[in-house]
Amino acid sequence: MPSCATCGRPRTAAGTTCLYCGAPLPPAPGPAGLPAAAPAGSPPQAAGDRRLLLLGLAGVSEDALARALGRPPYEAALLVRRGGWHLHRILEVGAADAEARRLRAFGLDALLVPEPEARVRPLRTLGGERGEGQLVLRTEEGPVTVRRGELLLVVRGPIAREFQTPARRRRVETARPHEGYRVHLHRREDLRPVEIDTGSVELGFAITASARMEVDAWVEEIAGDAPRDDGFRRLAPALSLAEPEPKGALAAVRALGLASRDAAGRDDRAVVFDNVEQFRFYSGWRAAVERRRPGLSPPAPRL
Repeated sequence: MPSCATCGRPRTAAGTTCLYCGAPLPPAPGPAGLPAAAPAGSPPQAAGDRRLLLLGLAGVSEDALARALGRPPYEAALLVRRGGWHLHRILEVGAADAEARRLRAFGLDALLVPEPEARVRPLRTLGGERGEGQLVLRTEEGPVTVRRGELLLVVRGPIAREFQTPARRRRVETARPHEGYRVHLHRREDLRPVEIDTGSVELGFAITASARMEVDAWVEEIAGDAPRDDGFRRLAPALSLAEPEPKGALAAVRALGLASRDAAGRDDRAVVFDNVEQFRFYSGWRAAVERRRPGLSPPAPRL
């Protein structure tokens, strides 16, 4: 079955965009009862006009879930066993409201989140160090201090990478990119998560022997009772073109090491693909869910 190139989920219905992540899809037939495909040549739906439809799976009946989603009982059982929250679809506002009402009629917990809230650009960290109950970080936009008790949620997960090498080098290319690791620190008073890439962050005084171990120690220093979400590791990687690293000292050293030209003067470096955007989207909607817990109110969006 064809899958979305962005989120990796199987395509199960007609439409011009993936029902899970909103990425463009080629036309394809699907079952009735879902939004019809947009006419050829029509403009894409603006992200601000769409809603993420999320399902809470805690305490859900497998039979009710199977009937509501039209899934085989085995698939419904796997979802219920996984628990937590599940991204069901991305729809325009009217269709999202109608689908949420339909799912609630089956006894399911359906939550609607504006799409832009799940696609907030993170604040990338260049470096930093931990102190007693706080992190002092250098980011692309200046210094940021994150203190214990300020976190709403921690999302972390592995980053898959692949090289696309020029055709003239493919016969001799043997190196493979290392797996990455990202952490998002979602603060209560800011929609923008602080993003830490263990492959590029410049550590100050560090007790541990590796960047990943040190960043995990950072999390434990300040997280307190904030939930830690590691669910991203269960998703099939959906790769896209990697963005340049933050402009820190480590990135500059790596850029020098990667510089490569062939005999004709052409850039001979491999192109890197990763699933960072997939991670950011997952992290964004998970934080949106967490902000809607009883007693919490989302900060004023700066989108």
